[in-house]
Amino acid sequence: MPKNLLFILEALLFSGCGFHLINPAQNRVYVEVFSNRSLQPGIEIFMVKNLKKTLAELPGFTPVSKKNSADIILEGTIQQFSRDPEFIAESDQIVMASYKIKILLEIIKNGKTTEKTFQQTYVVNLTRQLKTDELLDNISKKVSKDIYFQLINLDEKR
Repeated sequence: MPKNLLFILEALLFSGCGFHLINPAQNRVYVEVFSNRSLQPGIEIFMVKNLKKTLAELPGFTPVSKKNSADIILEGTIQQFSRDPEFIAESDQIVMASYKIKILLEIIKNGKTTEKTFQQTYVVNLTRQLKTDELLDNISKKVSKDIYFQLINLDEKR
């Protein structure tokens, strides 16, 4: 009886609450250098660096350095990276800004290419004087995590 009760509790715990297990099989991912068609120089460098780091730190994927050893090849074109002021202080300094990013992702797995447009807006507090490199690094970390979750969802659908 206790084993049945334990099984029922586990079933209730993991069903219907939005929780799902990630496939423990590690997909090896090769991340191409993204092309940059935005007006922000260098964003592609931060994007690829943080995407590789995110894939290495979170479960489900392992970044590889050679294309021919990958299960998945990820290519991207940064089409837009723009800033809009959200809040301006009395000193006419931008204190909050929204950064819009649009990336065309190409995910190649088993010889099939899936194109996905990733488009997101991130609001950033600029009260602390961020250098451009810090800002690009912070935003690309957020984007990388969002791309990771899209890869997880895409991998589950296949």
